[in-house]
Amino acid sequence: MAKLFSKKSYSVYHWIVDLFIVYASILISYFLFKNSLEDFQDNYYAFITISPYIGIAYILLSHIFELNTSKDFTIFGVTYSVTLTIVCLFFITMALSFMARVFAYPRSILLFSSFLQIVLLTPWHLYLNKRHLRHNINKTSIIIGYEKANDIVYKLLRSKGLTANIKYICSPQISDLEQRIEECEIVFISEDTNREERRTIIEFCLHHKKAILFSPRFNDIFLLNSTFTQIEDYPIFEVKPLKINASSLFIKRSIDIILSLVALIIFAIPFVLICICLKIGGGSVFYRQERVTKHGRIFNIIKFRTMVENAEALSGPVLAQQTDSRITKIGNFLRATRLDETPQIFNILKGDMSIVGPRPERPFFVEQFKKEIPEYELRQFVKAGLTGMAQVQGKYNTSVRDKLKYDLMYINNYSIPLDIKLIMQTLNILLRKDSTEGVRDNVGDIDEFIKKVTITNSDGTDNKSNRQENE
Repeated sequence: MAKLFSKKSYSVYHWIVDLFIVYASILISYFLFKNSLEDFQDNYYAFITISPYIGIAYILLSHIFELNTSKDFTIFGVTYSVTLTIVCLFFITMALSFMARVFAYPRSILLFSSFLQIVLLTPWHLYLNKRHLRHNINKTSIIIGYEKANDIVYKLLRSKGLTANIKYICSPQISDLEQRIEECEIVFISEDTNREERRTIIEFCLHHKKAILFSPRFNDIFLLNSTFTQIEDYPIFEVKPLKINASSLFIKRSIDIILSLVALIIFAIPFVLICICLKIGGGSVFYRQERVTKHGRIFNIIKFRTMVENAEALSGPVLAQQTDSRITKIGNFLRATRLDETPQIFNILKGDMSIVGPRPERPFFVEQFKKEIPEYELRQFVKAGLTGMAQVQGKYNTSVRDKLKYDLMYINNYSIPLDIKLIMQTLNILLRKDSTEGVRDNVGDIDEFIKKVTITNSDGTDNKSNRQENE
Protein backbone atom coordinates (compact mmCIF):
# COMPACT_ATOMS: atom_id res chain seq x y z
CA MET A 1 0.00 0.00 0.00
CA ALA A 2 1.25 3.49 -0.76
CA LYS A 3 2.78 5.41 2.14
CA LEU A 4 -0.23 7.70 2.36
CA PHE A 5 -2.42 4.63 2.77
CA SER A 6 -0.22 2.70 5.20
CA LYS A 7 -2.25 1.19 8.04
CA LYS A 8 -1.63 4.05 10.46
CA SER A 9 -1.83 6.98 8.02
CA TYR A 10 -4.82 5.41 6.27
CA SER A 11 -6.69 5.33 9.58
CA VAL A 12 -5.91 9.00 10.39
CA TYR A 13 -6.72 10.11 6.84
CA HIS A 14 -9.95 8.10 6.95
CA TRP A 15 -11.14 9.68 10.21
CA ILE A 16 -10.28 13.22 9.08
CA VAL A 17 -12.32 12.91 5.88
CA ASP A 18 -15.18 11.10 7.64
CA LEU A 19 -15.49 13.75 10.34
CA PHE A 20 -15.19 16.52 7.76
CA ILE A 21 -18.17 15.02 5.88
CA VAL A 22 -20.21 14.65 9.09
CA TYR A 23 -19.65 18.26 10.20
CA ALA A 24 -19.80 19.75 6.68
CA SER A 25 -23.21 18.11 6.14
CA ILE A 26 -24.54 19.80 9.28
CA LEU A 27 -23.11 23.21 8.31
CA ILE A 28 -24.51 22.91 4.77
CA SER A 29 -27.92 22.11 6.27
CA TYR A 30 -27.72 25.21 8.48
CA PHE A 31 -26.86 27.34 5.45
CA LEU A 32 -29.74 25.93 3.37
CA PHE A 33 -32.32 26.33 6.16
CA LYS A 34 -30.95 29.64 7.46
CA ASN A 35 -33.90 31.75 6.33
CA SER A 36 -36.47 29.39 7.88
CA LEU A 37 -34.87 29.45 11.34
CA GLU A 38 -36.40 31.86 13.84
CA ASP A 39 -33.20 32.40 15.80
CA PHE A 40 -30.18 31.33 13.79
CA GLN A 41 -27.70 32.28 16.53
CA ASP A 42 -29.37 30.07 19.16
CA ASN A 43 -29.69 27.22 16.67
CA TYR A 44 -26.04 27.44 15.69
CA TYR A 45 -24.96 27.66 19.36
CA ALA A 46 -26.90 24.44 20.03
CA PHE A 47 -24.83 22.67 17.37
CA ILE A 48 -21.52 24.08 18.69
CA THR A 49 -22.38 22.91 22.23
CA ILE A 50 -22.76 19.24 21.31
CA SER A 51 -20.48 19.09 18.24
CA PRO A 52 -17.52 17.42 20.05
CA TYR A 53 -19.83 14.66 21.29
CA ILE A 54 -21.22 14.14 17.78
CA GLY A 55 -17.67 13.45 16.55
CA ILE A 56 -16.95 11.03 19.39
CA ALA A 57 -20.27 9.25 18.84
CA TYR A 58 -19.56 8.88 15.11
CA ILE A 59 -16.09 7.41 15.73
CA LEU A 60 -17.52 4.90 18.23
CA LEU A 61 -20.38 3.92 15.91
CA SER A 62 -18.16 3.52 12.85
CA HIS A 63 -15.88 1.30 14.95
CA ILE A 64 -18.82 -0.80 16.17
CA PHE A 65 -20.28 -1.19 12.67
CA GLU A 66 -16.77 -1.73 11.21
CA LEU A 67 -16.98 0.96 8.54
CA ASN A 68 -13.20 1.05 8.12
CA THR A 69 -12.66 -2.71 8.53
CA SER A 70 -15.63 -3.96 6.54
CA LYS A 71 -15.90 -7.62 5.51
CA ASP A 72 -18.53 -6.77 2.88
CA PHE A 73 -17.26 -4.42 0.17
CA THR A 74 -20.40 -4.65 -2.00
CA ILE A 75 -22.50 -1.54 -2.71
CA PHE A 76 -25.33 -2.92 -0.56
CA GLY A 77 -22.96 -3.85 2.27
CA VAL A 78 -21.32 -0.41 2.44
CA THR A 79 -24.61 1.49 2.01
CA TYR A 80 -26.25 -0.60 4.72
CA SER A 81 -23.40 -0.06 7.21
CA VAL A 82 -23.20 3.69 6.52
CA THR A 83 -26.98 4.11 6.81
CA LEU A 84 -27.12 2.16 10.07
CA THR A 85 -24.26 4.25 11.49
CA ILE A 86 -25.91 7.56 10.57
CA VAL A 87 -29.37 6.48 11.79
CA CYS A 88 -27.85 5.61 15.17
CA LEU A 89 -25.94 8.93 15.13
CA PHE A 90 -29.25 10.71 14.47
CA PHE A 91 -30.86 9.29 17.62
CA ILE A 92 -27.72 9.86 19.70
CA THR A 93 -27.62 13.50 18.56
CA MET A 94 -31.26 13.92 19.55
CA ALA A 95 -30.49 12.43 22.96
CA LEU A 96 -27.43 14.69 23.35
CA SER A 97 -29.43 17.83 22.52
CA PHE A 98 -32.03 16.80 25.11
CA MET A 99 -29.49 16.02 27.85
CA ALA A 100 -27.53 19.22 27.15
CA ARG A 101 -30.81 21.19 27.23
CA VAL A 102 -30.06 22.69 23.82
CA PHE A 103 -33.58 22.35 22.45
CA ALA A 104 -32.83 24.95 19.76
CA TYR A 105 -31.16 22.24 17.64
CA PRO A 106 -33.81 21.97 14.87
CA ARG A 107 -35.00 18.50 13.82
CA SER A 108 -35.17 19.67 10.18
CA ILE A 109 -31.42 20.37 10.26
CA LEU A 110 -30.79 17.00 11.88
CA LEU A 111 -32.84 15.08 9.31
CA PHE A 112 -31.40 16.80 6.25
CA SER A 113 -27.81 16.59 7.52
CA SER A 114 -28.26 12.85 8.17
CA PHE A 115 -29.47 12.41 4.59
CA LEU A 116 -26.43 14.34 3.28
CA GLN A 117 -24.07 12.28 5.44
CA ILE A 118 -25.39 9.02 3.97
CA VAL A 119 -25.21 10.40 0.41
CA LEU A 120 -21.61 11.62 0.84
CA LEU A 121 -20.13 8.93 3.10
CA THR A 122 -21.33 5.99 0.98
CA PRO A 123 -19.36 6.79 -2.22
CA TRP A 124 -16.36 7.80 -0.10
CA HIS A 125 -16.27 4.41 1.61
CA LEU A 126 -16.89 2.61 -1.67
CA TYR A 127 -13.86 4.43 -3.09
CA LEU A 128 -11.71 3.45 -0.09
CA ASN A 129 -12.79 -0.17 -0.41
CA LYS A 130 -12.10 -0.21 -4.14
CA ARG A 131 -8.62 1.20 -3.52
CA HIS A 132 -8.01 -1.42 -0.83
CA LEU A 133 -9.16 -4.25 -3.10
CA ARG A 134 -7.11 -2.98 -6.04
CA HIS A 135 -4.01 -2.97 -3.86
CA ASN A 136 -4.56 -6.39 -2.26
CA ILE A 137 -5.62 -8.24 -5.40
CA ASN A 138 -2.07 -7.95 -6.77
CA LYS A 139 -0.51 -9.55 -3.69
CA THR A 140 0.37 -13.19 -4.29
CA SER A 141 -0.29 -15.68 -1.52
CA ILE A 142 0.60 -19.24 -0.60
CA ILE A 143 -1.64 -21.46 1.51
CA ILE A 144 0.20 -24.11 3.52
CA GLY A 145 -1.53 -27.06 5.15
CA TYR A 146 -3.29 -30.37 4.64
CA GLU A 147 -7.07 -30.89 4.34
CA LYS A 148 -7.79 -27.61 6.14
CA ALA A 149 -5.84 -25.62 3.53
CA ASN A 150 -8.79 -25.99 1.17
CA ASP A 151 -11.08 -24.35 3.75
CA ILE A 152 -8.98 -21.17 3.56
CA VAL A 153 -9.26 -21.23 -0.24
CA TYR A 154 -13.06 -21.52 -0.09
CA LYS A 155 -13.27 -18.58 2.32
CA LEU A 156 -10.91 -16.37 0.31
CA LEU A 157 -12.65 -16.99 -3.00
CA ARG A 158 -16.09 -16.32 -1.50
CA SER A 159 -14.97 -13.31 0.52
CA LYS A 160 -16.58 -9.94 -0.21
CA GLY A 161 -13.77 -8.07 1.48
CA LEU A 162 -10.37 -9.71 1.86
CA THR A 163 -8.93 -10.78 -1.47
CA ALA A 164 -5.67 -12.42 -2.38
CA ASN A 165 -4.12 -13.77 -5.54
CA ILE A 166 -3.63 -17.42 -4.59
CA LYS A 167 -0.50 -18.70 -6.30
CA TYR A 168 0.17 -21.97 -4.47
CA ILE A 169 -1.58 -24.45 -2.18
CA CYS A 170 0.84 -26.96 -0.71
CA SER A 171 1.81 -29.26 2.13
CA PRO A 172 4.40 -28.00 4.65
CA GLN A 173 6.46 -31.07 3.72
CA ILE A 174 7.24 -30.24 0.09
CA SER A 175 10.97 -29.99 -0.59
CA ASP A 176 10.96 -26.50 -2.14
CA LEU A 177 8.60 -24.86 0.39
CA GLU A 178 10.99 -22.02 1.24
CA GLN A 179 11.41 -21.13 -2.43
CA ARG A 180 7.61 -21.08 -2.89
CA ILE A 181 7.21 -18.81 0.15
CA GLU A 182 9.84 -16.40 -1.19
CA GLU A 183 7.79 -15.99 -4.38
CA CYS A 184 4.73 -14.82 -2.42
CA GLU A 185 3.87 -11.83 -0.22
CA ILE A 186 1.21 -13.37 2.04
CA VAL A 187 1.49 -16.73 3.82
CA PHE A 188 -1.62 -18.50 5.13
CA ILE A 189 -1.04 -21.40 7.54
CA SER A 190 -3.93 -23.78 8.11
CA GLU A 191 -4.96 -25.19 11.47
CA ASP A 192 -3.90 -28.76 10.74
CA THR A 193 -0.17 -28.03 10.48
CA ASN A 194 1.64 -29.37 13.54
CA ARG A 195 3.51 -27.26 16.08
CA GLU A 196 6.99 -27.81 14.64
CA GLU A 197 5.85 -27.14 11.06
CA ARG A 198 4.13 -23.93 12.12
CA ARG A 199 7.15 -22.74 14.12
CA THR A 200 9.53 -23.37 11.21
CA ILE A 201 7.29 -21.58 8.69
CA ILE A 202 6.71 -18.56 10.94
CA GLU A 203 10.43 -18.16 11.70
CA PHE A 204 11.27 -18.30 7.99
CA CYS A 205 8.53 -15.76 7.16
CA LEU A 206 9.71 -13.37 9.88
CA HIS A 207 13.26 -13.48 8.52
CA HIS A 208 11.99 -12.75 5.01
CA LYS A 209 9.41 -10.11 6.06
CA LYS A 210 6.36 -12.00 4.80
CA ALA A 211 2.83 -11.26 6.01
CA ILE A 212 1.65 -14.23 8.11
CA LEU A 213 -1.95 -15.26 8.69
CA PHE A 214 -2.83 -18.49 10.46
CA SER A 215 -5.94 -20.25 11.68
CA PRO A 216 -5.79 -20.49 15.50
CA ARG A 217 -6.11 -23.68 17.49
CA PHE A 218 -8.07 -23.72 20.73
CA ASN A 219 -4.85 -23.46 22.76
CA ASP A 220 -3.97 -20.26 20.89
CA ILE A 221 -7.31 -18.74 21.94
CA PHE A 222 -6.75 -19.56 25.61
CA LEU A 223 -3.40 -17.71 25.48
CA LEU A 224 -4.86 -14.60 23.81
CA ASN A 225 -5.88 -12.89 27.04
CA SER A 226 -3.13 -14.29 29.25
CA THR A 227 -1.17 -12.02 31.60
CA PHE A 228 2.59 -11.77 31.48
CA THR A 229 4.27 -12.09 34.87
CA GLN A 230 7.50 -13.49 36.28
CA ILE A 231 8.93 -15.53 39.14
CA GLU A 232 12.28 -13.92 39.94
CA ASP A 233 13.78 -13.66 36.46
CA TYR A 234 11.68 -16.50 35.01
CA PRO A 235 9.01 -15.29 32.49
CA ILE A 236 5.51 -16.70 33.04
CA PHE A 237 2.16 -16.47 31.24
CA GLU A 238 -0.87 -16.65 33.53
CA VAL A 239 -3.83 -18.07 31.59
CA LYS A 240 -7.12 -16.41 32.47
CA PRO A 241 -9.86 -18.84 33.63
CA LEU A 242 -12.93 -19.16 31.38
CA LYS A 243 -15.49 -17.46 33.60
CA ILE A 244 -17.31 -14.18 34.15
CA ASN A 245 -16.87 -12.56 37.57
CA ALA A 246 -19.83 -11.97 39.92
CA SER A 247 -20.10 -8.18 39.43
CA SER A 248 -20.07 -8.54 35.63
CA LEU A 249 -22.72 -11.27 35.86
CA PHE A 250 -24.97 -8.95 37.89
CA ILE A 251 -24.60 -6.10 35.37
CA LYS A 252 -25.09 -8.53 32.47
CA ARG A 253 -28.32 -9.87 34.00
CA SER A 254 -29.59 -6.33 34.66
CA ILE A 255 -28.96 -5.37 31.02
CA ASP A 256 -30.73 -8.55 29.89
CA ILE A 257 -33.87 -7.69 31.87
CA ILE A 258 -33.99 -4.00 30.90
CA LEU A 259 -33.38 -4.56 27.17
CA SER A 260 -35.80 -7.51 27.05
CA LEU A 261 -38.60 -5.41 28.54
CA VAL A 262 -37.87 -2.62 26.06
CA ALA A 263 -37.84 -5.18 23.20
CA LEU A 264 -41.25 -6.51 24.30
CA ILE A 265 -42.71 -3.02 23.89
CA ILE A 266 -41.00 -2.44 20.52
CA PHE A 267 -41.99 -5.82 19.08
CA ALA A 268 -45.54 -5.91 20.49
CA ILE A 269 -47.23 -5.03 17.17
CA PRO A 270 -44.92 -7.21 14.96
CA PHE A 271 -45.56 -10.08 17.41
CA VAL A 272 -49.32 -9.81 16.89
CA LEU A 273 -48.99 -9.55 13.08
CA ILE A 274 -46.66 -12.57 12.89
CA CYS A 275 -48.99 -14.63 15.10
CA ILE A 276 -51.95 -13.79 12.83
CA CYS A 277 -50.00 -14.71 9.66
CA LEU A 278 -48.82 -18.02 11.12
CA LYS A 279 -52.32 -18.87 12.34
CA ILE A 280 -53.82 -18.10 8.92
CA GLY A 281 -51.18 -20.34 7.32
CA GLY A 282 -52.30 -23.20 9.56
CA GLY A 283 -50.53 -24.98 12.38
CA SER A 284 -49.06 -23.74 15.64
CA VAL A 285 -47.58 -20.26 16.09
CA PHE A 286 -44.70 -21.14 18.40
CA TYR A 287 -42.13 -23.88 18.23
CA ARG A 288 -40.60 -25.26 21.42
CA GLN A 289 -37.48 -27.35 21.44
CA GLU A 290 -35.01 -28.63 24.03
CA ARG A 291 -31.71 -26.75 24.09
CA VAL A 292 -28.63 -26.72 26.31
CA THR A 293 -27.49 -23.70 28.34
CA LYS A 294 -25.02 -23.00 31.18
CA HIS A 295 -23.48 -26.06 32.88
CA GLY A 296 -25.34 -28.37 30.48
CA ARG A 297 -28.80 -27.51 31.83
CA ILE A 298 -31.62 -28.31 29.39
CA PHE A 299 -34.45 -25.82 28.77
CA ASN A 300 -37.22 -25.29 26.21
CA ILE A 301 -36.40 -22.57 23.70
CA ILE A 302 -39.31 -20.63 22.13
CA LYS A 303 -39.29 -19.57 18.47
CA PHE A 304 -41.84 -18.65 15.84
CA ARG A 305 -42.52 -21.72 13.71
CA THR A 306 -40.72 -21.45 10.35
CA MET A 307 -41.07 -25.05 9.13
CA VAL A 308 -43.98 -27.30 8.28
CA GLU A 309 -45.63 -29.10 11.18
CA ASN A 310 -43.74 -32.19 12.40
CA ALA A 311 -40.72 -31.35 10.20
CA GLU A 312 -38.39 -33.52 12.26
CA ALA A 313 -40.71 -36.49 12.12
CA LEU A 314 -40.03 -36.50 8.38
CA SER A 315 -36.24 -35.98 8.46
CA GLY A 316 -34.98 -36.55 11.99
CA PRO A 317 -32.66 -34.04 13.69
CA VAL A 318 -30.64 -32.32 10.94
CA LEU A 319 -29.11 -28.88 10.45
CA ALA A 320 -31.09 -26.49 8.23
CA GLN A 321 -29.95 -26.43 4.60
CA GLN A 322 -29.71 -23.31 2.43
CA THR A 323 -32.56 -24.63 0.27
CA ASP A 324 -34.61 -26.52 2.84
CA SER A 325 -37.99 -27.75 1.56
CA ARG A 326 -39.29 -27.92 5.15
CA ILE A 327 -39.18 -24.11 5.53
CA THR A 328 -42.47 -22.32 4.79
CA LYS A 329 -42.77 -19.08 2.76
CA ILE A 330 -43.34 -16.93 5.83
CA GLY A 331 -40.65 -18.98 7.55
CA ASN A 332 -38.12 -17.85 4.94
CA PHE A 333 -39.00 -14.23 5.68
CA LEU A 334 -38.81 -14.72 9.45
CA ARG A 335 -35.42 -16.44 9.18
CA ALA A 336 -34.02 -13.81 6.80
CA THR A 337 -34.98 -11.00 9.19
CA ARG A 338 -34.21 -13.06 12.35
CA LEU A 339 -37.73 -12.33 13.60
CA ASP A 340 -38.22 -16.05 14.28
CA GLU A 341 -35.81 -15.64 17.22
CA THR A 342 -37.69 -12.79 18.96
CA PRO A 343 -39.88 -15.00 21.25
CA GLN A 344 -36.62 -15.95 22.98
CA ILE A 345 -37.07 -12.66 24.85
CA PHE A 346 -39.22 -14.73 27.23
CA ASN A 347 -36.35 -17.22 27.68
CA ILE A 348 -34.07 -14.29 28.57
CA LEU A 349 -36.53 -12.85 31.11
CA LYS A 350 -36.93 -16.31 32.63
CA GLY A 351 -33.14 -16.60 33.04
CA ASP A 352 -32.54 -19.54 30.70
CA MET A 353 -30.64 -17.35 28.25
CA SER A 354 -28.76 -14.07 28.00
CA ILE A 355 -28.95 -11.55 25.16
CA VAL A 356 -25.30 -12.26 24.29
CA GLY A 357 -23.69 -15.68 24.57
CA PRO A 358 -23.05 -18.88 22.61
CA ARG A 359 -26.14 -19.96 20.68
CA PRO A 360 -27.97 -22.84 22.44
CA GLU A 361 -27.77 -26.19 20.66
CA ARG A 362 -29.93 -29.29 20.96
CA PRO A 363 -28.81 -32.03 23.39
CA PHE A 364 -28.50 -34.45 20.45
CA PHE A 365 -26.01 -32.21 18.64
CA VAL A 366 -24.19 -31.18 21.83
CA GLU A 367 -23.34 -34.80 22.62
CA GLN A 368 -22.29 -35.37 19.02
CA PHE A 369 -20.08 -32.25 18.95
CA LYS A 370 -18.47 -33.08 22.31
CA LYS A 371 -17.35 -36.44 20.95
CA GLU A 372 -15.84 -34.79 17.87
CA ILE A 373 -14.46 -31.69 19.64
CA PRO A 374 -13.64 -32.18 23.36
CA GLU A 375 -13.34 -28.38 23.86
CA TYR A 376 -17.01 -27.95 22.91
CA GLU A 377 -18.07 -28.39 26.55
CA LEU A 378 -16.15 -25.21 27.50
CA ARG A 379 -18.77 -22.99 25.83
CA GLN A 380 -21.23 -24.09 28.55
CA PHE A 381 -19.36 -22.03 31.16
CA VAL A 382 -21.78 -19.18 30.35
CA LYS A 383 -25.48 -18.92 29.55
CA ALA A 384 -26.62 -19.48 26.00
CA GLY A 385 -27.42 -16.28 24.10
CA LEU A 386 -29.82 -14.78 21.58
CA THR A 387 -26.82 -13.47 19.65
CA GLY A 388 -23.09 -13.89 20.01
CA MET A 389 -19.67 -13.36 18.50
CA ALA A 390 -20.11 -16.46 16.31
CA GLN A 391 -23.33 -15.02 14.86
CA VAL A 392 -21.89 -11.53 14.32
CA GLN A 393 -18.54 -12.58 12.85
CA GLY A 394 -19.62 -15.86 11.25
CA LYS A 395 -22.54 -17.07 9.18
CA TYR A 396 -25.29 -19.62 9.66
CA ASN A 397 -23.22 -22.12 7.68
CA THR A 398 -19.93 -21.45 9.51
CA SER A 399 -18.45 -24.74 10.71
CA VAL A 400 -19.12 -25.89 14.28
CA ARG A 401 -15.38 -25.78 15.01
CA ASP A 402 -15.02 -22.17 13.86
CA LYS A 403 -18.17 -21.09 15.72
CA LEU A 404 -16.71 -22.65 18.85
CA LYS A 405 -13.53 -20.59 18.41
CA TYR A 406 -15.63 -17.42 18.36
CA ASP A 407 -17.59 -18.55 21.43
CA LEU A 408 -14.39 -19.25 23.37
CA MET A 409 -12.90 -15.90 22.30
CA TYR A 410 -16.05 -14.22 23.62
CA ILE A 411 -15.84 -15.96 27.00
CA ASN A 412 -12.07 -15.45 27.25
CA ASN A 413 -12.30 -11.71 26.48
CA TYR A 414 -15.62 -10.99 28.18
CA SER A 415 -16.51 -7.43 29.18
CA ILE A 416 -19.72 -5.37 29.39
CA PRO A 417 -18.56 -3.10 26.50
CA LEU A 418 -18.03 -6.24 24.38
CA ASP A 419 -21.65 -7.27 25.05
CA ILE A 420 -22.92 -3.83 24.03
CA LYS A 421 -20.76 -3.89 20.89
CA LEU A 422 -22.07 -7.33 19.87
CA ILE A 423 -25.69 -6.26 20.47
CA MET A 424 -25.21 -3.27 18.16
CA GLN A 425 -23.26 -5.30 15.59
CA THR A 426 -26.18 -7.72 15.44
CA LEU A 427 -28.19 -4.88 13.88
CA ASN A 428 -25.52 -4.71 11.17
CA ILE A 429 -26.14 -8.32 10.04
CA LEU A 430 -29.93 -8.52 10.31
CA LEU A 431 -30.66 -7.88 6.63
CA ARG A 432 -27.50 -9.40 5.19
CA LYS A 433 -28.54 -12.49 3.25
CA ASP A 434 -25.19 -14.29 3.55
CA SER A 435 -25.35 -14.25 7.36
CA THR A 436 -28.51 -16.40 7.29
CA GLU A 437 -27.39 -18.95 4.70
CA GLY A 438 -27.90 -22.59 5.57
CA VAL A 439 -25.38 -25.38 5.06
CA ARG A 440 -24.23 -25.41 1.42
CA ASP A 441 -24.43 -28.55 -0.63
CA ASN A 442 -21.93 -27.63 -3.38
CA VAL A 443 -18.97 -25.34 -3.94
CA GLY A 444 -19.17 -24.72 -7.67
CA ASP A 445 -15.91 -24.45 -9.57
CA ILE A 446 -13.67 -23.84 -6.55
CA ASP A 447 -12.50 -27.47 -6.47
CA GLU A 448 -11.22 -27.11 -10.03
CA PHE A 449 -9.25 -24.02 -9.06
CA ILE A 450 -7.75 -25.87 -6.07
CA LYS A 451 -6.53 -28.69 -8.30
CA LYS A 452 -4.90 -26.16 -10.63
CA VAL A 453 -2.79 -24.36 -7.99
CA THR A 454 -2.02 -27.28 -5.65
CA ILE A 455 1.67 -28.21 -5.48
CA THR A 456 2.24 -31.91 -4.80
CA ASN A 457 5.01 -33.42 -2.72
CA SER A 458 8.15 -34.66 -4.40
CA ASP A 459 6.78 -38.21 -4.51
CA GLY A 460 3.59 -37.04 -6.24
CA THR A 461 1.29 -37.36 -3.21
CA ASP A 462 -1.15 -34.59 -2.31
CA ASN A 463 -1.68 -32.48 0.80
CA LYS A 464 -3.59 -35.24 2.58
CA SER A 465 -0.57 -37.50 2.66
CA ASN A 466 2.39 -37.76 5.02
CA ARG A 467 0.76 -35.71 7.74
CA GLN A 468 2.46 -36.06 11.12
CA GLU A 469 0.55 -35.28 14.29
CA ASN A 470 2.65 -33.30 16.72
CA GLU A 471 0.58 -31.22 19.05
